[in-house]
Amino acid sequence: MSAALPPHLQKFEIKKPTLEWAGERIKLPPSFAPKLGLKGIEEILFAPGMFKAEAKGFFTYVFLFALERKPELTAEVLRKELLAYYIGLSKARLGKPDLDTSKFTVKLKALKMQEASPKGAMNAKFYRAEVYWIEPFATKKFQTLHFELQTWQYKDSANQYLFVCASPQKPTAAIWETMRGIRASVALKPPKKLP
Repeated sequence: MSAALPPHLQKFEIKKPTLEWAGERIKLPPSFAPKLGLKGIEEILFAPGMFKAEAKGFFTYVFLFALERKPELTAEVLRKELLAYYIGLSKARLGKPDLDTSKFTVKLKALKMQEASPKGAMNAKFYRAEVYWIEPFATKKFQTLHFELQTWQYKDSANQYLFVCASPQKPTAAIWETMRGIRASVALKPPKKLP
């Protein structure tokens, strides 16, 4: 079963809403955030205009983390790891390892509502968050990013999964329905059979 494979050997189907959504896959922890305490892989999809401050899809994207079993993705771990991720990204992209990040914050709260989950997801938990940080690609100014997070597991697997929708647009904006649809489309591909 592919869910039992180590995260770096797993492959996912993540449906792009349009061809303009671009993606990449990186190893965790990433080179830009070596203090991240999570190990596995990250699959990312960027909305069109992701790195253009004037674009409707500016800094709007989704990402999936497929992770090892430890540390368990509690609310406190999520808050701490998001902060490490965005501090690292800001410092690395700005080329300022000594950047003052004392004003960076992550506010995170658990949600009771159940939303669309990937097929086969078990023990799903939902969170909403806000990350206040310096956006390092286009504006190089402080920005508030809004997040929806969902964690889950698959049957017969020790791995953990985290899907994040992120945008400076409020969660009532139309783009959020698109991102939630992407999350619902996530499927773990079965391993290829040898001939």
